[in-house]
Amino acid sequence: MSVDLVGSTAFKASKKHSEPQNGSPSPAWIDEFRTFYKDFPFSVASAYDLVIRAHGEELLGEVSNRPRVWKTIGDEIIFCGRVNSVEHAASSVSAFLKALEQYSKRLEADDKPLRLKGAGWLAAFPAPNVSIAVTSDLIAGHSEAALMPSENTEDFERAADDAPSKFDFLGKGIDTGFRIAKNASEDRFVVSVQLGYVLAQAAARRKFPHSFGYHGREALKGVVDGAPYPVISVDTERSEIKSKLKSREAALTGDAAVQAHSLCDFLETFMEVANIDRPCLGEGQKAWGDEWPESYLRYQAAFNEHLEIDDANVRQIADAVDPDVPNDNSLDDAKSFLDELVPSLEDNGKLGSADSEDSSSSSRLMPF
Repeated sequence: MSVDLVGSTAFKASKKHSEPQNGSPSPAWIDEFRTFYKDFPFSVASAYDLVIRAHGEELLGEVSNRPRVWKTIGDEIIFCGRVNSVEHAASSVSAFLKALEQYSKRLEADDKPLRLKGAGWLAAFPAPNVSIAVTSDLIAGHSEAALMPSENTEDFERAADDAPSKFDFLGKGIDTGFRIAKNASEDRFVVSVQLGYVLAQAAARRKFPHSFGYHGREALKGVVDGAPYPVISVDTERSEIKSKLKSREAALTGDAAVQAHSLCDFLETFMEVANIDRPCLGEGQKAWGDEWPESYLRYQAAFNEHLEIDDANVRQIADAVDPDVPNDNSLDDAKSFLDELVPSLEDNGKLGSADSEDSSSSSRLMPF
């Protein structure tokens, strides 16, 4: 989910806010942005705690699984987090909307010409999107990358959940989120097709107390091969008189309110036509049936093939070094054997530097 300051360019350029104030050497707008970067994440965490606890036992296990800051881009803060169910996804978005409302009221009370807009989307991991460790900090004389869990493992994905700022996330699900965000506005929290589908499911179960908007379809560069993509929003209008104006205008034009079940049916059909995986939240969840998404099944097949190749390579190396050692086809035993073997060969000069790198790389890729 992303939050962006509306009107920030004009705010920074205005004479009133471009001059230093209160004895500070920096322009006055700097203090506002420092406060935003510091306080808005706190607002999200506080709102999330309240929303989750309001669900009682149903979501109590998700108290610590709050959205965390992934990165900042200019005037924008991007949050992310693993969602484990329809209810958890809906609660995470509800908390974010509450934080948007509270912080916007604070800006209005301070008579600041700034407002907030937001967007939200889903991206599936480990396929078709991927997590990449990007930190190069040193910890106690060791590269932090060396302390990171092996890629292609659940431990690696959990590390990304716990400290997303140390990772980058790449893939079409991430790209789609950045594309749809351009349609966000102060009164419109835009969502991707997949997140809209999940929120509509939650609303149909009375787990998401917000109204939806549908704004037609629009071609987005790089999204579903340029085919027109649905523009879906959650209403974030805070002004009572403006909400009244919208409803009167809708009555005049004959626009019907967007019903959750109708939105869900439409988005499900669109995902089928556009070949978009239906979201699968939480291992073993049966919300959409027993089938995993097609992208994950392809990943699983490639992963198993990779594992078999590594298994065969380990056995081949073990047999070549000592053919008398019993081979019970155990990958764990072979890996343990190699851990002891490689340093021994290096000490005896039997393994060159290139071979050393290849052997260690092979070991790191194995999901033990």
